[in-house]
Amino acid sequence: MRHGAVTTLYVLIGVPGSGKSSWAQRNAERLAAIIVGSDQVRNDFRQSGRNPLDGDAVFAEVERRTREQLAAGQNVILDATHYLRRYRTYAVNLGQALGARRVALWFDVPLADCLRRNADRSDLAFGDEIVPERIVREMFQQLQLPQPDEFDEIRRLTPEDHPA
Repeated sequence: MRHGAVTTLYVLIGVPGSGKSSWAQRNAERLAAIIVGSDQVRNDFRQSGRNPLDGDAVFAEVERRTREQLAAGQNVILDATHYLRRYRTYAVNLGQALGARRVALWFDVPLADCLRRNADRSDLAFGDEIVPERIVREMFQQLQLPQPDEFDEIRRLTPEDHPA
């Protein structure tokens, strides 16, 4: 916990297979941040008998966990695709309401790399599941880049910045 300092909310933006979760794991300690991820919430729901495919409930829990950590003065890495602006509005508003610095981390990874990484997953749990190729392609085509009116800072990460 960091008393007296401004907290930072890192919002990851990218399609499945772009390296978001791997980046979060590698950088959480350096950023003194807790990872709150939709895949972890889905896995927690599955283990507790709740429906992991209930997106509204999953993201309500993601928001609750994020709010709790930021309110306690903890930096948070918010790990989900957030590929559409409307899917990240909750995070932007939450960060603003709690006075956190909002940093977008946009994973600018070629579609071929995302498809390859996605195909290499174990398919054993949320976060490791193979997303249908058609869905990855659609998400890639629909990706809405983070904008300055949403975030205090936008960082573009390429495969050179975060090798798989």
